Amino acid sequence: MKKVSVVIPAYNAHNTLARCLGSLVNQTMQDIEIVVINDASTDDTWEIMKRCEAQFPDKMVIINSDVNTGCGGARSIGLDAASGEYIGMADADDYVAPTMYEKLYARAVETGADIIDSGFYKEATDQALLSTGDDTVGMLDDNKRSKLIAGSGYLVTKIFKNELFNDPPVRMQSNMAALEDLEILIYMFLRSKSIATVKEIFYNYCDTEGSNTKMMDMDRYFDAVYRAMQGTYDKCHNMPAYNGCRKAVEFMIANIYSYGINRCIYDQIVRYGASEKNIKKYFDCAGLKEKALLKKLSELKKSVIEVPYKENSYITDRITNLDLMIMEECDKRF
Repeated sequence: MKKVSVVIPAYNAHNTLARCLGSLVNQTMQDIEIVVINDASTDDTWEIMKRCEAQFPDKMVIINSDVNTGCGGARSIGLDAASGEYIGMADADDYVAPTMYEKLYARAVETGADIIDSGFYKEATDQALLSTGDDTVGMLDDNKRSKLIAGSGYLVTKIFKNELFNDPPVRMQSNMAALEDLEILIYMFLRSKSIATVKEIFYNYCDTEGSNTKMMDMDRYFDAVYRAMQGTYDKCHNMPAYNGCRKAVEFMIANIYSYGINRCIYDQIVRYGASEKNIKKYFDCAGLKEKALLKKLSELKKSVIEVPYKENSYITDRITNLDLMIMEECDKRF
């Protein structure tokens, strides 16, 4: 068993994959397994993977999928193959510092924590951050878990004990255009007993043009929002820690709900302007298709959110009053 497995989905990654894999095969940790999944690419991604495997056969595990399953589906394929004591994730258009996994694993050995987190650098905004604060490390209780859930964070800055993914098995949804990480990250916070950090910036997020997070096609985005809301509830609501963290989880679901509503009425917000006085117009003037999607979204919300908005401090503190009023209007209409 390797100390750490790193799972990387790759789709048409010609311009970035060599840099990503170079940052992984040259880690100061030698006992590392790099699991790369070619997600039915139409460029030379598979050839790049094979060349890297030929150079580093002791570190590389490459998988060629004939079916495109998206980032979540490809990561799930990789998780099936990953054998490491701890599991990390990376995206093919990003890269990591050479000491990342050695230092994360050393902290894991030192603390025995289920999750080890580190820092994140976003090139587009020249912003560095560590999403796990000092008030959330150590043994987890409802308060710490709730703070971690509401603060979200990133899968790619962390390593996780293998058993969190495999005992029992938990995987990511396939073919989601966005938000595929959310439910699994919330699940991990609810499931884990402890978390530790290394306060260094290791992961470089490169915000590639045309990435899924910039996708604004309404049908695909709605599908992602709907499935993220449903998937989060399905994966988490029966977990022992759920009730103690309900408000934080429901805040995250409500936040996605707000994203979905705003995408459906986006044209009306642009037309009339973002103002509380225009909220009724947003819904009155929405198209028939948009209204049908809003109805579907509202019906789902009623089945996955129990605590009223005004009684959930995470919602009232973190969602703007305008967005909250839009959510309430959607609830009333549908």
